[in-house]
Amino acid sequence: MQVNNSTKKDMAREELGAMLNQESSCYSIEFDYLDFTARENDGPTRKDQLTEGFRRLVCGWLFQVVDHFQYDRDIAAIATYYLDQTTVIQMKRKGKICKRREYQLIGVTSLYLAIKLHGGHENGSRPDIRSFANLSNGQFSIEEIERTELEILRLTSWRVNPPSSSRILVNLIYFIPENWEGSEKSSKAEILSIFEISRYLTELALHVSKISFNYKASEIALASVLCALEALKDKQSIPDWVRSEFISNITDSTTLTLSPVMPLCTLLNDLFNSVPSTNECNDISTDAADERHSPVSVRDV
Repeated sequence: MQVNNSTKKDMAREELGAMLNQESSCYSIEFDYLDFTARENDGPTRKDQLTEGFRRLVCGWLFQVVDHFQYDRDIAAIATYYLDQTTVIQMKRKGKICKRREYQLIGVTSLYLAIKLHGGHENGSRPDIRSFANLSNGQFSIEEIERTELEILRLTSWRVNPPSSSRILVNLIYFIPENWEGSEKSSKAEILSIFEISRYLTELALHVSKISFNYKASEIALASVLCALEALKDKQSIPDWVRSEFISNITDSTTLTLSPVMPLCTLLNDLFNSVPSTNECNDISTDAADERHSPVSVRDV
């Protein structure tokens, strides 16, 4: 049975509402652990200290491995949530600063757990735990990864289904009006371009702690769509009313509001302008997926 656009939008509204409830009740990151680490006088030495750059390298490694094994890139976003949430809770409950080796171990294990729970190819295959131990070039043993897996599950209270920005984005796209020029076909290509740029922005945002720790996944997803609409407005001849109606559809149908999102739009615009042009941006995720580089060893991060 074919599902019409109205039904799809109703389904998207229902799923989006459920994810927003999840996000507000179970899946928020409590504080910026990088800022906390930097302020601790008795913390690890600079060489072993967690920094913005080091977190960014680990996030990049997660995406490289996901691309290598040809999984959906949302797996890397889920793994990053496990990494951030586990680090925050560990610091809060144990009162200790996480060092780089431990942070890398949590990162490797987070990816293993995310693939185990949310990955899998059509043939049902998944890399086993030995593969992840091998990725560390012997830095982490199978036993260490197994222990860390149980620790992640315990610290997160088994809340392992976070509503990522990319998952929320899939539902937000249905709120963009169609038939801009009176032809359904004419707007579909443009909406696909909006989705691709928006998804790219959510992935960029994941690498920036100032965004990841201070904004919800839903706010990042919404800001990404607004930035994509602005970036493509002239090139794709997107009418101004499309953006206005999209905002109206979202605010009328969900609990999302624009007030926390507008400052984020500025941050994302700056981030977007610091990377290659729009055409090149469309190619980046494709190139990463197609080249299938051998994943960098976590030891090299």
